[in-house]
Amino acid sequence: MTIKISAEIPYGNACDISIEEKSDTAVVYFAASPSDGPQCLWFCFRIEIRGKIRCIKLVLKHPYNMLMGGCDLSNILPVIKKDNSQWRRIGKTYQFHTLPDGRYEVSWLLDNPGKVNDIALCYPYGTPEIENLLKDCRGYWKKETVGVSTENRQIIRLCNDYSTAGSKKPGVYIVARQHSGETPGSWVLDGLLRYLAGMKTQDVVVWAIPLSNIDGIEKGRYGKDYFPVDLNRSWGNKMCRHENLVIQRDIARWRERCTPILGLDFHAPGGAEGEGVYFPFRAKGKLTRIKKEEIYWINLIGKSVGGEYMYLNYRKNSPVCGDLKNLTGLMFTGYFDFVLRIPGLCLEIPYGIINGKVMEIADYREIGKRIADAILKGI
Repeated sequence: MTIKISAEIPYGNACDISIEEKSDTAVVYFAASPSDGPQCLWFCFRIEIRGKIRCIKLVLKHPYNMLMGGCDLSNILPVIKKDNSQWRRIGKTYQFHTLPDGRYEVSWLLDNPGKVNDIALCYPYGTPEIENLLKDCRGYWKKETVGVSTENRQIIRLCNDYSTAGSKKPGVYIVARQHSGETPGSWVLDGLLRYLAGMKTQDVVVWAIPLSNIDGIEKGRYGKDYFPVDLNRSWGNKMCRHENLVIQRDIARWRERCTPILGLDFHAPGGAEGEGVYFPFRAKGKLTRIKKEEIYWINLIGKSVGGEYMYLNYRKNSPVCGDLKNLTGLMFTGYFDFVLRIPGLCLEIPYGIINGKVMEIADYREIGKRIADAILKGI
């Protein structure tokens, strides 16, 4: 066989793989593995070519079982890394295939593949990117290990200022990748941190956990609604994940060393959503509340990010999660709002396309820069 497929690469995820070869073309069928969780979306795998292949058709199986967000599936636009090149988007060659029994598949064409081709849902982001960030920022960000994960991996926190107990400096605490496959959140945080480093600001105390679900990241899991509960459903009195305990105790240290003004949580939505960055909020239920301070930050950040990237009116409805009475099942935002009494906001950043614009790494970083600018203006 001319082609070899492997998910044994960093952040690897693929299953139900088959290959059809014909002359100098090939069809590669694959699916996203749920990896012991109820939801699947993230995929990342390698195609190695030993002979002469002119074109590969990538066929994603079972997209109807993936968390797509009920939107246009053509908004899914995977990325590719050929040989030693940089990651880039696959061309807009999307096709939709209906099968005889009503199931369907989606596909893309990969012309002139390299000898080694890594394919992923979106631009991967992990510990090497953190090290690149630290190097480029020349000491502005301090890296510390604040604890370990369930599987004993280091949980890293970055901060620009240790500050001192009782400090009056405004403080912002940020997390990303509670759902391990949601890499757009990491790239936005990367842009935010780079911008603050470039400004060399000392006016705000910023602490950030860039790779919250480090186990899921390293193992190529999507990480949403994971058993017994995902990180973003374990912020209340009944914590089911050690990572939440680690981060909560770090938040307590941060609160002692600043005047807390805001918590931010970077996510990505359904895989096919493409209407823009938005703040999910609860329209009904016991946790219904958008405080005055939250509205202030939503409008400030939304205006700064702008219509090029932002969803109309900045907000979308989301399901209620958590029980205020018993403080169980709380999300990060609920923990900040109802336990710490500090505005806590979640941002959802689409994977592939925003308002028809193909999202590149530079776009994600630009969104992060604009969020950072809003923070500096708002303090």
